[in-house]
Amino acid sequence: MDLSLEGRVLAEDIYNAYGVLLLSKGTVLTSKEIAKLKGNGFQSVNVKEIPHNQEDDRYLRKQFQQISANNHLVETYMNATQTLKSLYTSVTHQYMPPIHEFEQLYETLRDQVISQRDLFRSLYLLEGSENYTYRHSINVGILSAIIANLVGMPQEEVEMMGVAGLLHDIGKMLVPSKIVMKPDRLTEDEFEIMKLHTVYGHDLFQKSGEFPDVFAQIALLHHERMDGSGYPEQRIGDEIPLSCQIVAIADMFDAICSDRIYKERTSPFEAAQLLWNDACIGKLNPKIVSTFMQSIISMYIGSRALLSNGDEVEIVLINADEPMRPLVRKGTEYFDLRNKRDLHLQKMIL
Repeated sequence: MDLSLEGRVLAEDIYNAYGVLLLSKGTVLTSKEIAKLKGNGFQSVNVKEIPHNQEDDRYLRKQFQQISANNHLVETYMNATQTLKSLYTSVTHQYMPPIHEFEQLYETLRDQVISQRDLFRSLYLLEGSENYTYRHSINVGILSAIIANLVGMPQEEVEMMGVAGLLHDIGKMLVPSKIVMKPDRLTEDEFEIMKLHTVYGHDLFQKSGEFPDVFAQIALLHHERMDGSGYPEQRIGDEIPLSCQIVAIADMFDAICSDRIYKERTSPFEAAQLLWNDACIGKLNPKIVSTFMQSIISMYIGSRALLSNGDEVEIVLINADEPMRPLVRKGTEYFDLRNKRDLHLQKMIL
C-alpha cells in the first residue's frame, strides 16, 4: 500500500476477513493505520477526493518535516489538525460531535506533543495560512493547557482547559465561510457578524448538554478584555472567569505568531511584547501574561530570527528584566536589544 495515502481520508468502513471493523469511514490515514491495513492483507482502499486545499496541507507537512527532526511529532500534529478539521466541519446548528472525540484528540496531543518543548520553535516557522482555523485551535488548546499548568491549576482542570481551548472557536463553523476566509480585513458589518462566533459557540455547547459549563463560557468570553473593551458582553475584571482569561492570552499569542489569510506572522518576542503592552494598560491579566511570557520565551535560546532592519541573528541570552529584548549575535558581533530600542525581533527563521 502506497505511503502517499498518509493524510488521506477513508471513503468507507473497512472490515477484516472475519467481518470485524478495522477502520471507520472518515478516518484520517496515518502510518499506523496504513500498517494495520497492510497487516490485514489490504493492497488498496477507497479514499475521498483530495479537496483543492489538500495540496496546500501537504506543503505545510513538508515544511514542518524540514524544520523539525522529530517526524513522529510532525505526523501527530498534522494528523490532529486533520482530525479536528473533520470534527469541526461536521458541526451544524443542530449537531455537535460528542465530547469524547475531542478528549481523545487532546489526549494524543498531551501524550505526544505538549511535552515537546521544541514544538513552538517549529510551529512559528511555518509559512502559509492554509487550514489556519484548525491549526490555530490545536495551538490554542496546547497553549491553554500549558498556561493553566503554569498558573497552578489542578491537573484535571489543566486537561479540561486543553480540550476547551481546542474548541474555543467552534462557533466559526456557523459563520459564513466568505467572512471567515476573507483574504482582506473585514468591514465593520462583517466584523459584527464574525463576532457572533462567540455566541454561536456558547449556544452549541448549551444545546449539546454534554459539555461542562466552562466550554460554553470560554466560547462566549475568550474575546473579553479586563478593561471592558472586549466582546460580546464588555465584561470587566473578575467578571471574566480565569479560564477565559487564559484562553484569551493563548488565542492572541498564537494569532500574532501565525500567518493568517490577511496578515503575516510576527515573532513570539513581538507577540509577547504586544501581550505585555495590553497587560500594562489593563486589557489582560498581567500575572498570567508575565508567567506565560517568561516560560515561552526561554524556549527560543539558540533560535535564529530576523531583526526589523533585515539582519539575521541568533538568540543567545534571555534578559530577565526584559525577556522580549534578548542578547543576540550576528556573526561575531553581539547586540543587547535592551540598548537597541529601534530594533525588534520581527520573525523566527530557519
